[in-house]
Amino acid sequence: MQAIHACISSTVRDQDALAVAYSGGLDSTVLLHATRRVLDRSPARLSAIHVNHGLSPNADAWADICADACRKIDVPLHICRVALSQKTGEGIEGEARRLRIAELMRHPAQWVLLAHHADDQAETLLHNLLRGTGIRGAAAMPYRREKFLRPFLGLGRGVIKEYADAQGLVWIDDESNQDCKYTRNYLRAKILPSIRDRFPTASEQLAAAAERFGEANLLLEDLAQMDLNDTPAEFPLPIDKLQNLPEARARNLLRTLLAWRGVQAPDEARLREFLRQLRSAGNDKRPSLDLPAYRLWCEKRLLHFCRRS
Repeated sequence: MQAIHACISSTVRDQDALAVAYSGGLDSTVLLHATRRVLDRSPARLSAIHVNHGLSPNADAWADICADACRKIDVPLHICRVALSQKTGEGIEGEARRLRIAELMRHPAQWVLLAHHADDQAETLLHNLLRGTGIRGAAAMPYRREKFLRPFLGLGRGVIKEYADAQGLVWIDDESNQDCKYTRNYLRAKILPSIRDRFPTASEQLAAAAERFGEANLLLEDLAQMDLNDTPAEFPLPIDKLQNLPEARARNLLRTLLAWRGVQAPDEARLREFLRQLRSAGNDKRPSLDLPAYRLWCEKRLLHFCRRS
């Protein structure tokens, strides 16, 4: 409750509406319950949103459980369904996350509270580092981005479980959380417990490191903005902007522009090779980069971007 109160009082205006992203699991159940108590004198500002991915045969039953729980504490709940195509190249986890974020963004509340905590942050940091991402990936999940707030990022899972037990809360256990074919589950079940055996505060330390990486990433975004100068931060981008910069700064500019479009940069080897082609391309050359989520190509000395449907 202290973490939620500090988050709300430092960011949210008195008239702003808040919504809790409520899956029915342990973390979001605690977030909803504690936020309801924090806003006890102004509960009309609070609602919840449940995204039904339909991936589990229990998905509809879970939505009913969430609706019943919200009725008991007098919090309006919006349930939305999304359909995964599994044809985008993102994988089930990636596509489900993207669709969920899109639904949360569409919610009319000014702020959406997410229940990610320090252990989730540690998993995200390790996952991104093992995928070979750079500073942006190492920054993991920010405390605040756009309309999303994560008041629990400084708390470990143990603290959240203690609250749930003390309050007698009941939550949903998603059977897929035990399936270690998913990378995050593998890290959660196999890797982080071993690390914590040697370093008991590993999750909190990794979360703190992610916060510092986040600060470094903001500096890199500032540098990209400086390198754009008066050029709009959008595509098509004049190739000269990339050719006239040192190579490392050109890579940073391209990564940043892609991040601002909400897509992930290609792996480092492909990024370097594509940038080499762009920087050495003559007027008659048209280098291109085709990825599952988007396409980049050069035409008439301009770098174009197109998102795939």
